[in-house]
Amino acid sequence: MSYDNINPDHYKKHGKEVWMMMIDIYGPEAYLHFCQLNAFKYRMRAGSKPTSEASEDIKKAEWYESKLDGKDIQVYELFKNDKQCK
Repeated sequence: MSYDNINPDHYKKHGKEVWMMMIDIYGPEAYLHFCQLNAFKYRMRAGSKPTSEASEDIKKAEWYESKLDGKDIQVYELFKNDKQCK
C-alpha cells in the first residue's frame, strides 16, 4: 500500500480525523475558513518545494477546496443542519 501524502493515516489515529476534531473544538465556520486559507497556501507554494512536485500541493489545495464546495459528502452531512453555515 502506498503512502497517502494528501490525507495520511497519522491524521486519523485518535479515533476521529483531525479535521473532525477541529470542527468539534472551533466550530464549522472556523473550520471552513481554515480550509479556505490552507487551499490558498498550497496553491501559492505549489512548485516551490525542492522535495515535492507542484501537483502534490495542488492536490492538497483541491482536498481543502472539496470541503468548501460541498463535494465532500462527509463534511456536507456534518454541516447541513448547522445554522452557522447557512
